[in-house]
Amino acid sequence: MAVASVAFWGTRAFPAKEEAYALNAAPLHSVDTAIFTNYMWENRGSSMRTRNVSSIALVITLLTVFLVAASQPALAPLAAGQMPPAEVGKPFKVAFLMADSPTDRGWNAAHYRGIEQLKTLGEVVESNNLSFTVKLSDGRVLEVSVIEKVGYSDSDIERVLRSVLEKGSQLVFGTWWDSQGALSRLAEERPDVLFEHCSGYPLTKSNGRNLSTYFIKQEQGDYVAGYVVGRLGHKAVGLVGTFPIPEPVRGINGFTLGLQRGLKEAGLDPADAEVRVVWINSWLDAQKEQMAADGLMAEGYKVIRQMADTPYSSQAACQEEDVVAVGYGTDVTPYAPCSLVTNEWNWGDYYVERVQAALDGTWKAHDWWGGFEAGAIVMTGWNEKSVPADVRAAAEAIAADIKAGFEPFCGPLTGAGLGADGKTVAITVPAGKCLSDMDLLTQQWFVDGVKSEYPPAPPDGHILELKDAAE
Repeated sequence: MAVASVAFWGTRAFPAKEEAYALNAAPLHSVDTAIFTNYMWENRGSSMRTRNVSSIALVITLLTVFLVAASQPALAPLAAGQMPPAEVGKPFKVAFLMADSPTDRGWNAAHYRGIEQLKTLGEVVESNNLSFTVKLSDGRVLEVSVIEKVGYSDSDIERVLRSVLEKGSQLVFGTWWDSQGALSRLAEERPDVLFEHCSGYPLTKSNGRNLSTYFIKQEQGDYVAGYVVGRLGHKAVGLVGTFPIPEPVRGINGFTLGLQRGLKEAGLDPADAEVRVVWINSWLDAQKEQMAADGLMAEGYKVIRQMADTPYSSQAACQEEDVVAVGYGTDVTPYAPCSLVTNEWNWGDYYVERVQAALDGTWKAHDWWGGFEAGAIVMTGWNEKSVPADVRAAAEAIAADIKAGFEPFCGPLTGAGLGADGKTVAITVPAGKCLSDMDLLTQQWFVDGVKSEYPPAPPDGHILELKDAAE
């Protein structure tokens, strides 16, 4: 990633030794962070200033939709996004598209765990590789198709999506960010089909008819994981980050705030918390994850926080006797036995609820963002040798508090980010105020304690909505 103006936390910049493990190769699955940031801020919502999409792009998009629609037979739109209940003797077909393989031990593995939870809806009467058929107790049949390794090319995603639609899929899930374009277009073209997109909000929003979005409040689990590290007395953490965009940024901030709280409750100074970030500019890349972890350990960091979608940085940490890891997304214990804990993603409850709703004809389009309260995050992989019972109990109590309504991102908070002019600007959340959901979903600044390049600046500066802490 090219950053026009770079600032660093603390009194030091990146050490010269970082050149030895600089991650200069083109990312496998890259995100243009500047375009992402601009588009994200321009589409924050009605309470924020918005700008019109480029007229040329809009004309092209509308023309494309018109031409495609004109070439297809008319399809009956769903009433308010609803589909008639599934009938006995006529299989209800659901398709899940995955970017990579569920054997990745990370993001895709977590989604497939969730997909397999659909087997609890009845009796599995047929299995074919990753796909399976379930016979419900009332005689209805659910056919679940899983298509792996679709990739990150928009054209490839659309090709595969059209293929599953031609085979009669009535509900389609795109389980990764890059699928948002194809899903959005096909949702307009096929009003008779239900679509669900993972991780795109607020760039991609529900159309109120047949397209929904869903995601997990990962930063809640990040906060609890950071707390565990702090309670154990670890002050400095090396973190392997993916992209400097809101999803990882708010996760890093959540982890740092949890680390500070843990240090405080351990009787240490929370101001000593330090989370040093190395960006690999990829969601998953074994070589880059390993290199980043090795470089951080060479700097002296004894705790490696994995935040890539695969466990290679945790695995690298466990190759050293005096280093511990913190897992992410999928329990890394089988591959990284030195891991203290993992904040794991649980997509299964959501998948069961949404598929059941589609089966029953009660599915409605929405933008869903769930955390501990929805069972979407699970703290797992507890290291009994390294994490005392009282520390685990305290961490689980915090998770319960978050489930009950506690919000980690409340003032007083201080941090900084880049302004539109490339200069560092201080950011403050006063006591009695909390970051709103949209503040978190568009967060492009770091709380005190993070040592990293700042994320790209929002075009109009850091405009916070904030909300009262009591809300």
